[in-house]
Amino acid sequence: MSTPDPIADLRRMSPEELTRLGEDSLRDHLLAQAVVAHCRYGPDVSQRLEALLRDPECVRYPTRLVFEFGEMGMHQFAQPDIDWRNTDTDGRVLYVRPVLRDRPEQIALAAAYMIPVLNYGDLVNDTHCISYGATVLGLTEAEFYTRICHLAEECGAEVRMVGAQEGGCCGSGE
Repeated sequence: MSTPDPIADLRRMSPEELTRLGEDSLRDHLLAQAVVAHCRYGPDVSQRLEALLRDPECVRYPTRLVFEFGEMGMHQFAQPDIDWRNTDTDGRVLYVRPVLRDRPEQIALAAAYMIPVLNYGDLVNDTHCISYGATVLGLTEAEFYTRICHLAEECGAEVRMVGAQEGGCCGSGE
């Protein structure tokens, strides 16, 4: 009986199969990270958000919240960037619309959505962010999506996609 050769198996895969494998691995990894974050900081993430954003087991870079627009587009409610005050540890800032400053539950929603972007940048998409955020906050993806849509609408994010209002969501965090 021969032993399996994972390298040979990878070499036999088509580009499409390799892409799918990578996407599945990223999705599984993000969900595993979200479960860790939920176990450590859930169910009320809003009360422990600062600790979550500094936990290297959950967020790749130490991150601080800044209630300014930064480089945020008008369709966004939050935007990560490099923290120029903390370059020694590759710190990050998460710019959050100032109108959310006194709304801890909304801030937690925005941060939960943006953590995959903080960790992996352009590799992630809206689907990853929704899945991650829902898991961290202990919600279904549909509940989380609805709350993110309300957050975007409440903070005045502009419509980004044609037809987005018809689906009940005016914009996106990314």
